[in-house]
Amino acid sequence: MGTTRGILSDTMMSRQWSVAILLLLTESFGCRRPQKPMIAVIPETTAQEAWESAHSEASRIAATWNWDTFWNGPSREDDLQRQIQIVDEEVDRGAAGIILAPDHAVALISPVRAAVAKNIPVAIIDNPLAAFPKEDVLFVLNDHVATGRMAANRVSRYLKGKHNEVAIIGVHPSFLGSITIADTFKRALEQYDPEISIVEQRTTLGFSEAESSADELLQKKPELRAIVTLNAVQTRAVYDALSRAKLTGKIALIGCEQDFDTIYRVRTGEIDSIIAIDTRTMVRDAMQWIHERRRGAVTSETIIVEPRLVTKQNVDSSDMQHILAVSGETP
Repeated sequence: MGTTRGILSDTMMSRQWSVAILLLLTESFGCRRPQKPMIAVIPETTAQEAWESAHSEASRIAATWNWDTFWNGPSREDDLQRQIQIVDEEVDRGAAGIILAPDHAVALISPVRAAVAKNIPVAIIDNPLAAFPKEDVLFVLNDHVATGRMAANRVSRYLKGKHNEVAIIGVHPSFLGSITIADTFKRALEQYDPEISIVEQRTTLGFSEAESSADELLQKKPELRAIVTLNAVQTRAVYDALSRAKLTGKIALIGCEQDFDTIYRVRTGEIDSIIAIDTRTMVRDAMQWIHERRRGAVTSETIIVEPRLVTKQNVDSSDMQHILAVSGETP
């Protein structure tokens, strides 16, 4: 009996080794299960809730196609080198497509060209690069002209008599959209009243620097009627400065780009309004274009996505929550 068990054990061991060797040979000769196409979604930063909407929308659409998504970005908007590194890594991995919200209008051009050279379509969302889109590059941009007009229209509610000083902060040369917003805002307000005094401050992207800039602004310009901020970091910094100076509600704050904190302050009335970017629609258009581009379709058009003005009156409406929600399915 002992001999029989020994023979059976040897036979089973032999079969196990055969299976193991077969698996190794299969992998060595590339007979692996085909991988799903993977789209890399690289936001300006993973620290902004506005980009979580993009993340959830990309994942939802990819699942319906039986594709995969890769989500990664710098933890801060000013970590340009990290964003470049992530793009380069996804080019090397052979992504099926890249959706990129660039942190710099010029520095990201070379990484995008490297992707195109490997036949990887790239969709640029929110802010444009300082280059024209071509066959393998699509721009899906926030309507920065509309943003500037919305901000000017909202500010005009607070301009009365001689109190006509307003400030716009957050203009940054790395983000071409911020320049467009500021220029449009100024032209629109000049049409409203040529005597309006507009204070512009170009600031860095970091929160501490923005906070210091806001404190200095309020000390120099206590008679401001309104402040327009061009990104979520600036909005949070100015709100904190207004709170310390006990000026919330006295100086209207109109912000661009949304996050949980600033939307909450709109709901409580401490922030006048937020002009929200529709990252969900941007990613949806970008995903569809990459899908069609991989099938051979050719287009180099620029798609413009309308922003939405979020106020205390509409913040909880189903229409607005469709844009602001960050979970998988839209309401």
